[in-house]
Amino acid sequence: MIRTQIQFEKKVYERLKAASKASGDSISEIVRGSLDSTIARQESDHKWSRAFQSLGKFESGLKDLAEKHDEHLDNRW
Repeated sequence: MIRTQIQFEKKVYERLKAASKASGDSISEIVRGSLDSTIARQESDHKWSRAFQSLGKFESGLKDLAEKHDEHLDNRW
């Protein structure tokens, strides 16, 4: 682990202290967990954004894909 320093607004620090006392976790553990969750969510949001940007940019050449997608998938898998 890398040691670093961070500053909080007084209200945020008080909330962290209360959460720490209630959960039994250290403030550091709470901050690390929050950062891990935030970064994972941002990475997931970015992947979904890229996926949605690709919508409509490709053609299957199949005229009935919307109605018979299960059949077409069965044929491929």
